[in-house]
Amino acid sequence: MRFADPEMLWLILTLPVLGLASLWAIGRRRRALERFAGGSEYTERFHGQVNVHLRAAKLLLLYFGLLAAIVAAARPQWGTRLEPVTRRGVDVVVVLDNSLSMAAEDLAPSRLVHARQAIDSLLELLAGDRVALVTFAGQASLVCPLTLDHAAVRLFLDTIDAETVQVPGTALAEALQLAVSAFGDDRPEVGERGRAIVVLSDGEDHEGGIEEVLGELERAGAAVYAVGCGTTRGAPIPVQDDTGMHTGYKKDREGRAVTTRLDEAILELLALDTGGRYYRATATEVEVEEIARSLGGMDAQEFGAVLRARYEDRYQIPLTLALIALVAETMIGDRRRTAKRGVEIMDGEGSS
Repeated sequence: MRFADPEMLWLILTLPVLGLASLWAIGRRRRALERFAGGSEYTERFHGQVNVHLRAAKLLLLYFGLLAAIVAAARPQWGTRLEPVTRRGVDVVVVLDNSLSMAAEDLAPSRLVHARQAIDSLLELLAGDRVALVTFAGQASLVCPLTLDHAAVRLFLDTIDAETVQVPGTALAEALQLAVSAFGDDRPEVGERGRAIVVLSDGEDHEGGIEEVLGELERAGAAVYAVGCGTTRGAPIPVQDDTGMHTGYKKDREGRAVTTRLDEAILELLALDTGGRYYRATATEVEVEEIARSLGGMDAQEFGAVLRARYEDRYQIPLTLALIALVAETMIGDRRRTAKRGVEIMDGEGSS
């Protein structure tokens, strides 16, 4: 057995308090009766009018009814049944730039860490939507296919680091093509908007090919929501050794520190041509909430039905017991039955 609202059971702790209050009320009533009768030696004549056993039974029924009502409010459940549940939502492919430039620290603590935190916050707001994860640097990789298991996406997300990139560069167009293929072969109907690609990048693109991929995005019916990570002022790219210690900054062939800057042009183009929107990353992650609201307004599609175990509510049983106890408490009287004096007198005259 389980309870759907177990916090209601805390109300049981009030019953002992009510019991003490009842004892205090009984004592106070006894003292008031003594004052009215003129002393405890004169109260015996009143005690015979009340059945103490019935009064105790009424009190027990009252407390039992309250206990049963509290248990009913906690919604006890036992037994299960399987029921089909149709899952509906939108397909979202998150494309994360993990090139070396994303290690820049002009967006604290770094561009990549901030982007990972933003994705984690977005997953919290995408309940019921399928999510896939694509990363790219010099080449793109489908890290996690479309899934409803957001916890699995987070596991892959935690392993992404700029220092693990094997091929240098930034292949944004390849990442977008891989994101389109992650949606599958089914094409949406004309006017249907149930797919989205969320790109988190500093906008640097060393490979080109963005113009060609725009047609694929249109055919796939995917809107691109782009988040620019970094600042236009730019920052140097930190370099770390195998132990993770900071050893300096990346330098060009002439020995000067390389500065990486946010390039918003490509990201704005992707958002504009696909019906999405471009945002600049902020510390408060306001852009994440706006993206989630936009995704929530898209056309949801069915992902199929699954069987879910549903617990059967049994609150009716304690609720019925509570009603029976309370009705019985009101119907039971606590006055002692006595013989009528008039009948006794008539019986006496007839015998004489």
